[in-house]
Amino acid sequence: MSPRLHPVVPPGTDIGGYLVEERLGAGGFGAVYRARRGERSSALKLIPLWGLAEWAEREVAILLRLKHANLVRIRGHGQWPDEAPQSFFIVMDYVEGRRLDVWATEENPSAREVLRKVLGVARGLGAAHRAKVVHRDLKESNVVVRDSDGEAVVVDFGAGGYESAPSITGGVLPPGTLEYRAPEAWRFQQEHGDERGRSYQPGPSDDLYALGVVLYWLLTGRQPFLPDEAEGVEAVLNRAPKQPQALNPRVPGALGDVCMRLLAKTPEERHPDADTLCAELESLLAQADEAWDEKLCDAHGADTATTLAEAPQAVEDELAQWLKRRKARPRRGPRPPRGGDAYEPDANAVAIPFEPTPAARAGHSKALRVAAWMALVVVLIVGGLVLSRGLMPSSPPAARHGMAPHAHVTVGSPPGGSAFALASWTPGQEVAAPWRPLEADEAAGSLDGASTLAAVAVPATYSKEKASVKMKKDTGMLPQPEPQRLRGTAVGKALGLGVAACLSMACPGSQVRPTLPPEDCPPGAIEAMEQLGLFTPGLERPSTTFDLSPSKGGRNIKVREGTTTVRMGVTWGRMPSQTLFSGQLLVGPERVYGRLTEARTPKNERIPVCVQFVEPEDGRIGLLKMEPTRAPGTATVYSALDLKAVRRFE
Repeated sequence: MSPRLHPVVPPGTDIGGYLVEERLGAGGFGAVYRARRGERSSALKLIPLWGLAEWAEREVAILLRLKHANLVRIRGHGQWPDEAPQSFFIVMDYVEGRRLDVWATEENPSAREVLRKVLGVARGLGAAHRAKVVHRDLKESNVVVRDSDGEAVVVDFGAGGYESAPSITGGVLPPGTLEYRAPEAWRFQQEHGDERGRSYQPGPSDDLYALGVVLYWLLTGRQPFLPDEAEGVEAVLNRAPKQPQALNPRVPGALGDVCMRLLAKTPEERHPDADTLCAELESLLAQADEAWDEKLCDAHGADTATTLAEAPQAVEDELAQWLKRRKARPRRGPRPPRGGDAYEPDANAVAIPFEPTPAARAGHSKALRVAAWMALVVVLIVGGLVLSRGLMPSSPPAARHGMAPHAHVTVGSPPGGSAFALASWTPGQEVAAPWRPLEADEAAGSLDGASTLAAVAVPATYSKEKASVKMKKDTGMLPQPEPQRLRGTAVGKALGLGVAACLSMACPGSQVRPTLPPEDCPPGAIEAMEQLGLFTPGLERPSTTFDLSPSKGGRNIKVREGTTTVRMGVTWGRMPSQTLFSGQLLVGPERVYGRLTEARTPKNERIPVCVQFVEPEDGRIGLLKMEPTRAPGTATVYSALDLKAVRRFE
């Protein structure tokens, strides 16, 4: 029986003479623990042998080549347990510190501090490149800022490569993170994606491009592009990102120019090597004046906290200013103390719980009670505004409402309401859509009027889909007011704000199912499927069924959203017949989608996979609904289906 992908190793477990103390995290190529031998703490990486043994051996070969203060160092390696080993372990220096992204968020660094960290990373890359090693997955989470001296240390060479290393993957592109891939990698995929046996070989310039993405985020709080869809890849290939100094005036022009050169479309336009980059950064550091010590981002303040006690107040001037803060810099640094009712809205995504906990259900009930009171307040405010608008003469906004012109306008959901959340733009926060470059929002149109106050909220119902849903702008969630009556008026804005508040407080209404976001495959899945030959060109899709009993034929069946299991009736590559695939099922408006993440063979071997439902007739992702059903989250489909191995859930 194959081991679980990342088995739980309790504290006190002895692995190769190292006593496990705590789990630090897990990635695509294993889980990392803090372990101790004598007085020294070490980082112990545990990699499952199933599907990843070759990667473990490659990582050891890479680490043995590296010796530099800005690179993690290896201390030992072996297999565990001694009898019938299931995992490969690598012991490395334990770098006590914070990930680079966490450090930047908590410290709100200046340009000088950012320059020093990037210089440390560049020095480490230079040493790796001289040893003929390429990291291939450089990003903020793979850099640790060491507490003892503030130096940046590059870690996790699990996806790395070195000169003359044997090929492991059979795909066109090696493992890595989409947002940090260089344009030449995407170009190679477009030109040679259909050619069997062709694979892209990243070089030092790929690492330098990734470092440019890291630097861009450190300077601006956003990435230059997000190539998780076709238009994003096209932008990486053909469009230049906005200069960091154009997005953030606090960025020194010389440092922004270095970043733009790192992000050039071809290797020839970038720095020829990391050593050249280091020389340029050292020169900038020597010339930097006191302007380089200004914090790059605004600090958090009391005015950026949102509290439940703040009722919606329709002040025209304040609301207009709020809505027009479309190019605000991100906020970093320590947050001010918050009261018991304070909360921070999530500006990017809403995590949908797999199962509601009792605490979540209690929070949901409390939230609904609060929502009822908030709805009443909103109705009274809007009603009063309508009456005052109709019965009183025109006067300045502050005089009409009897309010100070700088009152805070806030809407949101209460703390603890995990059943729903609000993805909105609040005063002082980033307002450009976080999943797009800034220029994607340049043509957003007028921001005055109730129709622009569409606060995108997840309905107050639980979904069993375990995923993080990126919230997209939805200009159709609120009714469109008549321009002659409401557009641009205080009443219209108050009404829009009230409806937005009602939505954010989970008022009943038409429920819009969130779009299933792209998702990475489980760790080890791609490697396991490659070994099983599931990506072989021309391989027929396997006939599969929802019926777990082999004697039943095809028929219409009712399926329900949530966990699901299907049975494969034929051999697929080297995957045996009668293998069971398990994962998540999602019911869409027209199709039923499946994301299968584990296969269980007739010998009870559990294998990580990345497989989707495919319609047998046309090969499209998802199964057509056969007939309508009344119960939400259910659908009728034909029991027979095909499967498709993918490298990422789209």
